[in-house]
Amino acid sequence: MLIDYAAITHQGRVRKNNEDGYLVSALDGEEPNISFVSRSPQVCRAGLLAAVADGMGGAAAGEIASREGLASMAVTMFGHWGRFPMESSREEDLLKALLTSAEVASHSVLRYSDSDRSSRGMGSTLTAAVIWNGFAYIVHVGDSRAYIYRRPHLHQLTTDHTLVNEMVLAGSITPEQAKVHPQRSMITQALGCPRPLDAALVKVPVKRGDRLLLCSDGLHGEVEDDGLKSILDFGFSPRRSVELMVELALDRGGRDNVTALLLALDDPAFPLPAPGEAVQWTEPALQSNPPARSGISQWFKRFVAGRP
Repeated sequence: MLIDYAAITHQGRVRKNNEDGYLVSALDGEEPNISFVSRSPQVCRAGLLAAVADGMGGAAAGEIASREGLASMAVTMFGHWGRFPMESSREEDLLKALLTSAEVASHSVLRYSDSDRSSRGMGSTLTAAVIWNGFAYIVHVGDSRAYIYRRPHLHQLTTDHTLVNEMVLAGSITPEQAKVHPQRSMITQALGCPRPLDAALVKVPVKRGDRLLLCSDGLHGEVEDDGLKSILDFGFSPRRSVELMVELALDRGGRDNVTALLLALDDPAFPLPAPGEAVQWTEPALQSNPPARSGISQWFKRFVAGRP
């Protein structure tokens, strides 16, 4: 089974360095592509792993954080999922592997931060998806996003872990106010945090013709969902689609690093959607999940204070 994909990460028009990164791995033990596009991978029985990360921390620390998190994610997913015989694997095992990988990635970023004074307080978002057995399984931390496009609709699958989103959900501010709120980029979950993660899980059945988009807030912060949808409506190749998305984000200011990773799920192994079939997704829960946490630690306030 082949899954075509394309990805672009761009420094933007304001930032001095690029702290974003992306990952593509067939989970077959081969070295994963981190912020590098090669041929479309042959998907092994363990599935395809794709992820984006948006680092933070100042100087080069943000770039290190995103790459450390992505590399750790790939290695841990292979060790906890990819190397096992798929005939005996269960969905529960994959969900646990995703949560474990996010937690290990967070510890990896934190260890690096503790060992290097210049990197203290660095962190990263993470939005990762595994395509396996007819589904996309997503683990999510921070304000990067996952979308699925099934013509003619675009759906946001993840919920931003941000202060303003919590305020919207609580009814304190409106979605329109959240878009211009001075603390709109203050995140409440990140890799590298010294407290345990409360990562979110999403499961969505995929159909032939679907497009799965993973992106950093440098894209969705500049380009509204309608703008992303209008590009996907054209039916261009994954490469041309992400080029147009990034160009549009830059045209609208490019105030942050911009990353877009698009998977084209066109393989005949995927079933065709029924006429008018809507996308439905769930947030699977595991008994081992940690209890939900709220609020923002002083550590978070320090390292996100400089985000625009």
